Amino acid sequence: MISILIPVYNFDCTALVGELRKSCLLARIDYEIIIGNDCSTDQSVVEALTKLGELEHCRLVNEPQNIGRAFIVNKMSQLAAYPFLIIIDSDARVANDDFIEKYIKVAAEHDVVCGGIEVREEDMGASNQLRYRYEHSAATWRALDYRKHHPYEKFSTFNLLIRRSVFDSIRFDSRCYQYGYEDTILGIDLMRLGVEVVHINNPLIHTGIDSNSSFIKKTHQALQVLNGLDVFYQQHIRISRIAMKLQRMSLLWLIRLWHKIFGRMEYGLLMTKPRVWIFSIYKLGYFACLLYNKKK
Repeated sequence: MISILIPVYNFDCTALVGELRKSCLLARIDYEIIIGNDCSTDQSVVEALTKLGELEHCRLVNEPQNIGRAFIVNKMSQLAAYPFLIIIDSDARVANDDFIEKYIKVAAEHDVVCGGIEVREEDMGASNQLRYRYEHSAATWRALDYRKHHPYEKFSTFNLLIRRSVFDSIRFDSRCYQYGYEDTILGIDLMRLGVEVVHINNPLIHTGIDSNSSFIKKTHQALQVLNGLDVFYQQHIRISRIAMKLQRMSLLWLIRLWHKIFGRMEYGLLMTKPRVWIFSIYKLGYFACLLYNKKK
């Protein structure tokens, strides 16, 4: 009935797979877990994934070169045997044993169901405060009531059930060749096509909180992807929408100048004293520079 897709890059998801197998067993359903190894370079992770691929109901797909989360999920969906997909990030953990059962109860009547994301304070450390603070600041719009009233806003596939036929008719955008915005674009496409998105209280725990430097590197990659999208998508995404408005007002150069002068200082602050508002300014400045270089 359900194919669980877990894209992996250098992360040992052994605990997650064990929890999912237990949850599927309790739900008494037919299932498979497809683990997509996106050319991991950590040998200990490769060995752990190889063992997972030998488990009953589990299958390992190894990519010979890194193709990115969007591409490997698209590929796994084509290999899936069942009509419903659950897409889960490898750094998730199951919060409750009835995780699969909750999805089963709503799957037959809905094409797309979001379960939600939970972040726990014990996963914050000295080196990952920026990502943790960013995730913590997202608590308002990750709350169930907010998600129900804004079903397509901040759309996430960290923990998503979707009918396979629906996903295969849309799929992740091929322009998302690296980290960032494949979830957002999929949400916009679902809204554009009038596909209902249902939100329920069935969260997974996000445990893989990136270090400050890793998160900023990923942010750079995401903004580069955003810069390559057409206006239709950019006008639906807050940071590009702000930048485009400033550009129309002939004020974007001020943001770019600010970033050119103070960008290194902001980067330093994000490393040592991370604040979400500083991060927001830094992102806008970086994106302004990308727009300027694109225009040139």
